[in-house]
Amino acid sequence: MLINQHKIISHIIHPLIKFAFQSQHDKKAKSQEQHNQQQSESSSSLSLITSSIDLLNNLIDDNNICKTVTKTPKVLHSLTTLSIYQIGTHLSQENDQQTLALRSSSRRCLHYIHQYGDASVQSELVNANYTGVLVIAISTAGGHGEEQEFEIYMRLDYISDFISNLNKGRYTSPSFPPQPALAQISEEQIEVEGAIEELEAQLIYNGNSWNIKNSANIIKGYIMNFYIDWSNQRPDWYQKDQDEEYFDQEEEFGEEQDNV
Repeated sequence: MLINQHKIISHIIHPLIKFAFQSQHDKKAKSQEQHNQQQSESSSSLSLITSSIDLLNNLIDDNNICKTVTKTPKVLHSLTTLSIYQIGTHLSQENDQQTLALRSSSRRCLHYIHQYGDASVQSELVNANYTGVLVIAISTAGGHGEEQEFEIYMRLDYISDFISNLNKGRYTSPSFPPQPALAQISEEQIEVEGAIEELEAQLIYNGNSWNIKNSANIIKGYIMNFYIDWSNQRPDWYQKDQDEEYFDQEEEFGEEQDNV
């Protein structure tokens, strides 16, 4: 059964890599008009690649499969490329729906790889800029702002889960100890993509939707606690959040004392 799965995966991966490479090549080599024309003609290709990634998602259910995928050259970079495929481009309603489906399926695949992968797999995800492309995916302040609210919530949740596992370790199978070096690199990646500004935008525009506010605050907290150098002057929002956390802890302590 495992051998058959590996054969299926190899058949899925090749066209995925080819499509991602071609999309990058076309983007650089052609004018926007030519690029848009070609993309409007690739409806069947989009559906095929999305279906292939959906199948790959169904196969990724243990660490061995994750390693097979991540150790194949260019797979993770192809998935991260497709995670932001045509973001910011609108050709037609049909095309927009297909590209959104492709982006969503690609991000879900990366999340499954994180979920079922060991420490070495997490390292491969960091090298592929996993958190960086997720920040791009939830962007509103930067002008992208196209993903549906549920999609935004899921991407924020993916980032929160990934950073939490790297900082604290994971105790469910496959378990691994804290990976502070990987956590710092990931936090730097999301900061490079303007994470603080994007998270603030989510808190303003989507604060009451799909628990976006909670996920955005969690990620912001990790950046505050692990990325900011204690020797640097902290921005105003840092002290404000620290004060709020302090008073929350004080309130919880007081309630515990009252119950004694």
